Amino acid sequence: MLKIAIYDGDFFGDMSELAHVCDFEGSVTPDDRPPFMPLEETLRMLAMYAKRYSVPRLLGPCFTVFIQRITGAEAITVVRLDGYARDGQVSAHVIGLPPDWTTEPVRYEPDDDAVEVVRKLLAAQFPQ
Repeated sequence: MLKIAIYDGDFFGDMSELAHVCDFEGSVTPDDRPPFMPLEETLRMLAMYAKRYSVPRLLGPCFTVFIQRITGAEAITVVRLDGYARDGQVSAHVIGLPPDWTTEPVRYEPDDDAVEVVRKLLAAQFPQ
């Protein structure tokens, strides 16, 4: 199971500097192939949750997404996205999937909520 937590702000090792926006727990399991990688599973979870729940928009240009794998009572961060959204463009530095890498900028709309911004960012990484 994954836990996806979205925060406003830039993470510098201190969670107290971040403003919690939302978090979701769940999993998506494919029927006809091996399990999804964490970012692809996150994308699919966000697509489901975006249709069901309303979440706030990001307040500032920087945001942080923690993607954790939950096993029993333990949650381990497997990927962190350090995102930057401004003037209709969003990109992120992806940490935890060696090697670390930076996404290409992707368009988003000013009225997109936090989940939709992250969903659009990840969707561009997995073209259909």
